[in-house]
Amino acid sequence: MRIDWLDDLVALLDSGGVADAARLRNVTQPAFSRRIKVLEEVLGIEIIDRSVKPSGPTSILRDREQELRKLATEQRILLSNMRQEQHTGLRQLVIASQHAITTSMGPQIINSVAEPSQTHIRLRSANRDECETLLIRRQAAISLIYRIKSEPKTELPSFLTEAVIGEDKLIPVCGSSHAGRLLSDLQKGNLRIIGYPIDVFLGAALARYVLPSLAGACRINVMTETGLSTAALQLAQSGLGVAWVPAALAQPDLIRGDLTSLEDHLEWIEMDIVAQRWASTSNPATRDSWKRLTTVSM
Repeated sequence: MRIDWLDDLVALLDSGGVADAARLRNVTQPAFSRRIKVLEEVLGIEIIDRSVKPSGPTSILRDREQELRKLATEQRILLSNMRQEQHTGLRQLVIASQHAITTSMGPQIINSVAEPSQTHIRLRSANRDECETLLIRRQAAISLIYRIKSEPKTELPSFLTEAVIGEDKLIPVCGSSHAGRLLSDLQKGNLRIIGYPIDVFLGAALARYVLPSLAGACRINVMTETGLSTAALQLAQSGLGVAWVPAALAQPDLIRGDLTSLEDHLEWIEMDIVAQRWASTSNPATRDSWKRLTTVSM
């Protein structure tokens, strides 16, 4: 299969017709039509719906639009990485990291594992489930995730290995200029919070370890939800409510006095920072970076 065929399919989806797709691909319409015809023969499916005028993508193509776009993007990234490695001599290493870890510790991670003369680090930020998926699919060499300290350790698949490389806490914070009002409301039995969706790691952690202890003590008012701890931090700083964010992420604002920690008033959660990789790897960049990553305290 030719490597440009995925881009042909995406162009067809973008334009909705053969003529416009040909212009997007900078070829003549007859040449583009011939390419699509060859692709149909190779795949054994119809790509163009020729029963309508003007002809356009078939429903089977439209139904898989998201998957095709993802494949085309991944193909471009792969080819770009291969060319970069050939031209520069740098080895490519992808690290999948939870959003909050990337934001609060990104420079420290890069500095601890990068060897400028040999390795090009790509830090890919994602939620915890996505980090684990990227590692399993070998789209990332190393994943960095949070784990609740009090939770029993689950058995790791035999093909993976892991190491605890640091610690953090999920702490309640609010904007310093609003702390007095929020604490006064708490004493009256009312608590305004910025929540996380239950299907993300931080949301599940709050639902399991924090909110149950508050339910009988006060009335909880979830002002808004966000999947990003960075957004939760900013909303807390604005005075909207209390947010639970990683301490490493909040540290600069706590030092400046823009945020106030409410650890003395509300529950907080201890977490480990865990690095994972495939147990067996022949990639020297992965082995070298893993050694440096697991010997530097985060």
